[in-house]
Amino acid sequence: MMPTRLWRFGRCLPLVAVVATGGCFATRGDVRVLQGDIAQMRTDVLKNQQEQREALNQVARQLQVASDSLARVSARTVGLQGDVRGETRAIREQLLQVQTLLGQSQATIARLRSELEAVRNAAVPAGVPAAPAAPTPGAPAGAVPPKATGDTATTPVASQPGPSQLYQKGLDLINRNAYATGRAVLQELLTSYATSDLAPDAQYYIAESLFREKNWAAADPAYAAVVSSYPNSSRVRNALYKRGQVAVQQGNIPQARQYFEQVIARFPRSDEAELAAETLKTLR
Repeated sequence: MMPTRLWRFGRCLPLVAVVATGGCFATRGDVRVLQGDIAQMRTDVLKNQQEQREALNQVARQLQVASDSLARVSARTVGLQGDVRGETRAIREQLLQVQTLLGQSQATIARLRSELEAVRNAAVPAGVPAAPAAPTPGAPAGAVPPKATGDTATTPVASQPGPSQLYQKGLDLINRNAYATGRAVLQELLTSYATSDLAPDAQYYIAESLFREKNWAAADPAYAAVVSSYPNSSRVRNALYKRGQVAVQQGNIPQARQYFEQVIARFPRSDEAELAAETLKTLR
């Protein structure tokens, strides 16, 4: 197509030149030829423009189809993301319910242990008379039976409360905001039953009572004692996270970052790690 138009254009140039420079020498036939070539050129140009418009329209239709496909894919992706978020939220809610039930179960177990210890340690009240001894076989009627001997005749001494009793009592006091008294009871547990399985929890709640009092200077070493004295306890991640919170309260942001990063590194799947990651985003 292009060579034809060029050829026609080239053929018209002399005639145009002749008309432009010496129109008096051009014949009517030359003018008609020139007009015909110009008309043909216009037709070719219009045809070419029409072809270009059709090509552009086709490209536009293809782009529209592609755009519609992308929109559908995007809508499906958004829907899937919403479903995933909904399922994740549901799973978290279920986990929270499980944790709540677990916490209630642990509290119930601790209370039952405390009551069981109380029953075991219960002493016979003072002043209870010893049971009369059975009459000696063959003795005459009205004879005075011999006095009873042994444990039944003595008044036992009440024993000390066990670790579960101390733990439950200390925790109850702390929950009633009697922090100092609760700490004293829990400290008694740590002194008398240093190897009890309740010792890590007792140390942790001593630190918690100080945290609730906003006694940051005393709370930090108390939490640190949980980490150093009971490294295998499940309370370690709680204590590390709380050390980070204490550092934030004290304005020591670099130290807080270290504690939160330790929680994430050592306990990546824990709730405390998630909380630490969220807190790190807010630290400036």
